[in-house]
Amino acid sequence: MPEGAFEKCIPEGTFGAEEELWLADPQSMKLAGGAQEILSRAPKGHFTGELIDCEIESNTNVHEEPIEVLKELVARRRFLLVEAERLGRVLGTSGTHPLGDWREQQIIDEPHYRRLEDKLGWLIRRNNTFGLHMHYAVQGRDKAIYLFNRLREYIPHMLALSVNSPFWQGEFTEMLSTRILIFSRSIHRAGLPEPLRSWNDYLDYVDYVGRSGTMHKLGEIWWDVRPHPRLGTIELRACDAQTDPARTEALLVLTAALCDSLREEYESGERRPILPSREIEENKWSAQRYGLNGDFVDHGSHEGVKTRKVLEGWLEHLELRTKKDLSAVVRILDRPTEAERQLEVWHETSSIAEVARDIAARLRATTESIEEPF
Repeated sequence: MPEGAFEKCIPEGTFGAEEELWLADPQSMKLAGGAQEILSRAPKGHFTGELIDCEIESNTNVHEEPIEVLKELVARRRFLLVEAERLGRVLGTSGTHPLGDWREQQIIDEPHYRRLEDKLGWLIRRNNTFGLHMHYAVQGRDKAIYLFNRLREYIPHMLALSVNSPFWQGEFTEMLSTRILIFSRSIHRAGLPEPLRSWNDYLDYVDYVGRSGTMHKLGEIWWDVRPHPRLGTIELRACDAQTDPARTEALLVLTAALCDSLREEYESGERRPILPSREIEENKWSAQRYGLNGDFVDHGSHEGVKTRKVLEGWLEHLELRTKKDLSAVVRILDRPTEAERQLEVWHETSSIAEVARDIAARLRATTESIEEPF
């Protein structure tokens, strides 16, 4: 545990993000390696390797505004588009790759991932998933735990907006976020976490899994939302990766507004009850299965409410409380999700390879269409 965690860190309320992307063969559209070669040529600190050689993660610096985070992610994408073309690859991102076969992927030769392969076996080898992770800086350990506990309630909301993985291994799973099914519902220390009673409660858990040797680093806690003591941030990990950066922008802005609101809630003393995981799981399941087209359970009345209606009311509340411009979020709420776009292409073409091709083409077009200068 870093000394001074959540006490000596970056300025509170600053923001950063990580975006996981895939490489594919332009003819077959199957996943194809090359990430390690790109990393060897990339500017230091801009990217990291992930589990497999067809996956690369973009990492931003720390910024005061979400739009600056988006600018860096787009700049990273533009670098990767050039490098992918040089290697004879196409670049894309979605919660899962529509037809990539995990059996064909090469796990990168790094001790961390080799250790996970040895420990988790088949479960980690099949984890070909791609997410968007957002970090919000917090000063104070008690405040960090409060934000962690409260953010759990909104994991279904973020997932419903971001669903982008209806296919797995070339099959329509009837889930709009298969990434959640494959990753957070099959690997221990992943998924929706239980609430924490205090900072010491968190330390006791880390000691429990660390002292026994079952966990070697804090990054092996893969919860949908987690404290990140080394950075001094709360990290939200619930979202599928977004193909269109306009949708990424909306999720960045929304996360910042939500965290601002919860921080004010803590500091003003207007603290709310912490919900049990079993209640949040009902809404997470609906988001995973139906995206924006399902129903959420109202935690007060216990009645079912249309997901879009719940999110509309939530956005109105956040805008009033934070005075943030959430128009980018309203725009994506009024449009089909990325998962629905994939299904539309599939129904039109009867080809999952064409779904993957459309993802790569849209990533290039939407990334290149954003105006300079960055």
